[in-house]
Amino acid sequence: MLSRNAAVPRIVIVGGGAGGLELATRLGRTLGARHRAQIVLVDGSPTHIWKPLLHEVATGALNTGEDEVNYFAHGYRNGYDFEFGFMQGLDQARRTIRLSAIPGSDGQLLSPEREIGYDWLVIAVGAEANDFGTPGVAEHAMFLNTPNDAEKLRHRVLEQAFRASSGEAPARALSIAIVGGGATGVELAAELNHTMCELHHYGARLQPERVKISVIEGADRILAAAPPSLSAYAEEQLAGKHIQVLTGSRVAAVEADGVALSDGRKVEADITVWAAGVKAPGWLAGLDGLETNRINQLVVDIRLHCAGGDCIFAMGDCAAAPDGDSGRMLAATAQVAHQQARYLADELARRLDDKPARPFAFKPQGMMVSLGKHTAVGSLAAVVGPKRDYHVEGRGAKLIYASLYRMHQAAVHGWVLAILLFIGDKLRRAARPALKLH
Repeated sequence: MLSRNAAVPRIVIVGGGAGGLELATRLGRTLGARHRAQIVLVDGSPTHIWKPLLHEVATGALNTGEDEVNYFAHGYRNGYDFEFGFMQGLDQARRTIRLSAIPGSDGQLLSPEREIGYDWLVIAVGAEANDFGTPGVAEHAMFLNTPNDAEKLRHRVLEQAFRASSGEAPARALSIAIVGGGATGVELAAELNHTMCELHHYGARLQPERVKISVIEGADRILAAAPPSLSAYAEEQLAGKHIQVLTGSRVAAVEADGVALSDGRKVEADITVWAAGVKAPGWLAGLDGLETNRINQLVVDIRLHCAGGDCIFAMGDCAAAPDGDSGRMLAATAQVAHQQARYLADELARRLDDKPARPFAFKPQGMMVSLGKHTAVGSLAAVVGPKRDYHVEGRGAKLIYASLYRMHQAAVHGWVLAILLFIGDKLRRAARPALKLH
């Protein structure tokens, strides 16, 4: 069954995050370029930025205007079409999805609600912050889940830093609380420390040692998903930057001037950032016939096929996916989404050729966490030989961490353009401030 108005099968991918964009790119370069299928990417934003870099956007170390990927232009070069709009409905009987209307900056309607037919549908809409019902989070906390979140946080940090260092009196202290000691919270804390040092070099009167950064974690150690030795190294590095780590500390409420803990303590804060967990968007639970779990993730099988869906797949953070080898549920990480994108690119091509489906098997490659400008910590899975993890730390680990983004660029742009982008980044950094200050 072909989608309406399509001469070839139509594959619609909803969500242009790391996984969705890579899938659209792979399918566009193969099936789309050869006119074997029409590939359509749908997203409510016209541009993409790699989500693991949002902590750098939030501190001004990364300029989104230079690192964003425009879907319209990228689709033109890579064999897929881009539809601008948020998905808001599904009709399985008619094999269509409904997109929201697009308002312009002046309030005028750019595009009305519309429908898109599909033969295969892939939902890859990512996740959003999960406040677990904690009082005060929505009113008083900031988030780091989208580029808009990162830009809001960047402006807030700059405003607070300049406010603290203004006037004739000695600069007052500035306090920042980060709730969540996972990779996002740890990386943000380290990057904020570097930002405050750079701001002082640029003339801000606020001394870095007068900036109090606290990481609040409910588990007994930060980076709870990593081996204990990595957690210990990360905590040691944060302590060396005068970053306070509060483990075993559960949040009772977020207030206007700080974070109240369940044991009665309070962490004073001018800025509170909530990085304690994610959930899938709530509207997924209302999609026609599809099954979701308690955090709104779409339930999929070992072939990433949605429970209750016909020719519908889900991948990335919005999918509750079991591993095809072990059967365990996979974590919401960039490397899972990357491997799922490669798998679905192959599987959808196989389905066009009426070949049997194969299960998705995740191959763990370790994890890497940035701890500032010059250091990182992580573990690398052995590629050959017995299964074991090799721990890396320091500058060498930072080089490996930086290479992950370059590998993402290569997947999206190809190696030639990725190398040119790397050279361009080096040249720009030699000629511009280390931070975006406007």
